[in-house]
Amino acid sequence: MIQTVEIAICTWNRSASLARTLDSLLHLRIPPGLNWRILVVDNGSTDDTADVLDAYAEPLPLVPLTEPRQGHTLARNRAIAESRAELILWTDDDVLVDSNWLEAYLAAANQCPQMGFFGGRIEPHFPAGRPRWIAENWSQVAGCFATRDLGSTALELTTERLPYGANFAVRGDVQRAFPFNPNLGRRGQAVVGEDELDLLRRLLTAGQRGLWVPASSVQHVIPPERASTRYVFDYFVGQGAMLVNKGQPWSHSRWALRRQYLWHQFASEVGQWVLPSPAWFAHLARAGLALGQWQELVEQQRQSSTAGSDRV
Repeated sequence: MIQTVEIAICTWNRSASLARTLDSLLHLRIPPGLNWRILVVDNGSTDDTADVLDAYAEPLPLVPLTEPRQGHTLARNRAIAESRAELILWTDDDVLVDSNWLEAYLAAANQCPQMGFFGGRIEPHFPAGRPRWIAENWSQVAGCFATRDLGSTALELTTERLPYGANFAVRGDVQRAFPFNPNLGRRGQAVVGEDELDLLRRLLTAGQRGLWVPASSVQHVIPPERASTRYVFDYFVGQGAMLVNKGQPWSHSRWALRRQYLWHQFASEVGQWVLPSPAWFAHLARAGLALGQWQELVEQQRQSSTAGSDRV
């Protein structure tokens, strides 16, 4: 039976949101005798994050950590380096966990020792209400807000059916053997993800098995500034960069991609005045994807040129 659990959270300049997340952890149901702690990695915050951590140091078993190098995966790997527990639960600094969140993961891990990792539901929460254009295009935009729901029945996870980063768990010995890829993940304001998907796919390739735990649920809080066309556009820019990194660009011509970006951006901006949202949103998404690919190809060419110069 598992006796030690750690909750890992990485944060960067979101002190108010972090406080709400930590407050939700106060209401967790903790089984008697469980040794648990919360690893919070400050990824170089310049706001009052340190004050928030001090305020919760007494009511929670908090272990504050720092990772000055900017990057979500670097912060996650800092938490892994500090971890000692048999089970590590991952969530974010903009999440509210259900009171049975930890308990449900612990039960699943104890009942299914053959499983190396686990995932649960992520439900979106829009405190200011969900804008109409988001509701009308939800099937296309849900991934931008890390929504995940694989149903109310426990099932085995596959490469095409994986949890998302705001709510998953990994056995400690497995996680410490498989750190995150530091070349992936968000950096600063760049909305680039897939670091946890890369990790979980590597686990499956290595023979680990995963389980969907529907009872382990969290709410992902979407503030008004994220319920915006700018944020969604930036998300698709990140997805475009990932297409290049996966070797799946629409074109290897930077100029063709730039032309596509300019056309779809223009059509999106004009369309918001005269077209129904599904029409202009399709252009918004394609503009972001094209820009992300173009920027990534330019960056790769720059790095290649720099490397060539260094060899001369």
